[in-house]
Amino acid sequence: MKQAEPAAPLTTARIEALCDGIFAVAMTILVLNVTIPTAQSVAPQHLPQALERIGPQVLVYAISFVNLGVLWVGQHNQHHFIGAADRWFIWINIAFLMLISFIPFSTALLGQFPLERLAQLVYGVNVIAATLMLGIHWGYACSGNRLLHPHTSRHVITLGTRRIMTSACAYILALALSLINPAVSLILFLVVPFVNILPFRLDALLRPAPQQPKA
Repeated sequence: MKQAEPAAPLTTARIEALCDGIFAVAMTILVLNVTIPTAQSVAPQHLPQALERIGPQVLVYAISFVNLGVLWVGQHNQHHFIGAADRWFIWINIAFLMLISFIPFSTALLGQFPLERLAQLVYGVNVIAATLMLGIHWGYACSGNRLLHPHTSRHVITLGTRRIMTSACAYILALALSLINPAVSLILFLVVPFVNILPFRLDALLRPAPQQPKA
């Protein structure tokens, strides 16, 4: 009797497609939370003052947009090394996307109350949880090289883990500072994602190897 062939491993294509869609929607919704001055509510001569009042909302919008960009880039880079999926990995991604989908809400709250500790707490916990879930995403895939492409080095795993945990610790520090000085905490929430834009050592490993010239 012919034995059945083992099932092929699940691919990450649909996971990546879903993630791209959720990130796109979340990043778009962010700007809809910015209050737009209207001709009915603001006289033309008072428009500069009205724009000044929504300055905190625009600042928080920029912070969250970059934060979402950093989280998307982080997950995108991880999938450069992840070649397969399983059921638990799919549900880790769904949990991650749930936290991503909540960021427009926590952003809107922080935009309305930028220096309130409770608003900063909600926003900070949201961003920290999303960052840590991205770490779980990476850790699960790396455990025993469960879902990684063959021959992915331990150096790559260490660099990826270190990057995620450094970001999470910086956000935790920002959240702790909200108990002392909410203004400094808000500045740190702004600085951390922009620092994460800068390239780091793992980026060099994402580039394709240069092709040798043909003889």
